[in-house]
This record gives sequence, structure tokens and C-alpha cells, in this order.
Amino acid sequence: MVKTSRDHEESLNVNYRNASKSKLKETHKDILPSVNWHITKKCNFNCKYCFARFNDLEGILPKEVALKIPKQLKNLGVEKLNIAGGEPLLYPHLMDVLKESKKCGLTVTMISNGSLLNENNIKEMSPYLDWIGISLDSCDEEIQYQLGRGSLDHLSNVIKKTQLIKKYGMGLKINTVVTKLNMNEDMTQLIHKIGPDRWKVFQVMEREGENQNSVKPLLITSEEFQHYCNENDMVLENDTRPKFESNELMRESYLMLGPQGKFFHSSNGPIEYIDTDPLDLASSIDNVPFDDEAFTKRGGFYRWNLGETHMENNCRDSQNLVISEEI
Repeated sequence: MVKTSRDHEESLNVNYRNASKSKLKETHKDILPSVNWHITKKCNFNCKYCFARFNDLEGILPKEVALKIPKQLKNLGVEKLNIAGGEPLLYPHLMDVLKESKKCGLTVTMISNGSLLNENNIKEMSPYLDWIGISLDSCDEEIQYQLGRGSLDHLSNVIKKTQLIKKYGMGLKINTVVTKLNMNEDMTQLIHKIGPDRWKVFQVMEREGENQNSVKPLLITSEEFQHYCNENDMVLENDTRPKFESNELMRESYLMLGPQGKFFHSSNGPIEYIDTDPLDLASSIDNVPFDDEAFTKRGGFYRWNLGETHMENNCRDSQNLVISEEI
């Protein structure tokens, strides 16, 4: 018996949820097995809507401390570690962290603006990265530029880099933020051209202390975001659909670590840090606000396993993509 990729994703969601809750109830709170680690605040872009500027932080996490984090997360029951920023490629010890994370048995993903990616570093990272996500908000280079991305070359650069990510066998994700500038766009033709394994679409968010001085002209209503979702709903090559995340769904549905190895959240608007010892994450994990139902509703569970991703990549040329039930 075979099932479509979309059916397979739904069954995996159920299996992940059941296994994760059973395991974590024996240890810590009912968290889910994925953490976003904003490993650096440094960035070479100046996106007007960015809500992860970490304006009140200085310095970087020392290498010897950073390398202790992946194993701790694994011991807490985490299965997937997503490296974010800032721009992760500006963190000087990134390769060491990627290697340690993979050594610990984590699925490792990274979000980048794509500008610093090239064939050499993509190839070097490929044994230690299961997925790379790239931020792309518009089909129009001028709009990308107005948002603070690139110098009228962001779109063309992303298209080139996505092909390299595929070449070296990693899963490909596209992240899109919907604002006043792009809310009426139809991105479906461009997404079909790029052919990502996953497309995440976010409603632009205002976060006090981070972006309130630049984001206000870009804010959209829930109705405007829903209109964009309706116009851009589609079926990807692997028979999955885009994941649309409103402001409401994003709040408390991510388990996040900051550049200094402290858990944080923004449930009340501004970033609030949890008193965290980066060498003893277990002692503070129960103090982190987290909504596991919102995590599930926003599609936090997906086929993030590298083997499944590689299998799908190898089937791209097939007219009908099917996945064996035994996988």
C-alpha cells in the first residue's frame, strides 16, 4: 500500500505528537521536540520588519559554551534544532556548532537570508545540515530592496542559492513575511519555479523594543493576511501545502534560545528572557511559556527527517510522487 506525501505528513504528525508527549511527560513539561536558537544578533541586512534584533544584547556566546547546548537539548527530548539569527553565517563558530549538533543526533536546520551562501560553504555544511531555509518575500526586486533585503539582487541571488541547496541534497524551505508592500502578490508561479520542500508564510509582526520604529507602515490586518493566504494557497511538488502563520499562531508556539543561550519569549509583546544558565538548560525549561496546541496547529511537525527528505528529492522527476507506508 502507498500513500501520498501529504497523507504521510499527517500520520507522522500524529506519531511525533504521541511519542513526544509520552517521552517528555516523564522528564519536563509538555514541550515539543523543536527549538529555534537565534545564535547571533549580527546581520548584514536591515529588514524593516525584523523582530529579532536583540537590541539589548552585546557580545556572542563563547565557543566552549555554545558547544554544550546541542547535547543538553537532545537530553531534554528535542529532536530538531533550527539555527537562526540575525544571520547565522556571521557567527564565527557556526561550523563547530553544526558538527556537534549532528554528532548528538539532532535534525539540524538553518534559516539564512542567502546572501553569504555560496557553493563552497553549502557543500561544507551539507553533511551537518538537513535543511536550509531562505527568506524571500516578493517576486519584485524593488520590493525586496524597500524591505531592506539586498541591493536589487536578492531575488536572483535566492534562486541561484536554492539550486545549490538542492544539488547538495538538503531540504529546502522558503520563508515569506507578508507586509503592506507584498500583500497583493501572487507568489505561486515563483514558488513552483523554485520548488521548495516547504513554504512558510508569516504575517508581519510588531514587537516592542525590536522593530516598532520601522514596522508600522508595513503592518497588515488579519483580513489582509487571510486574503494573501487564500490567493497563495497551492500544492507543492511533494503534495504538501504552504504553512500560513498569523500573529496569533506565532505567539508562544516557538521554543526559543537567544544569542546568549537564554530561553526567551514575547507573549506579552517585548522579548522577555528567562533566567537561564546555558550550561544547565534543564533547570529553566519549565519556566518557558509554550503552547503545544498552537505549535501543532501552525504545522510545527513535518517530515524533517533527512532520509525522508532525500527520498523525496530523488523522486522529483517522477510524474506522481508516492511514499511507501513503511518509511
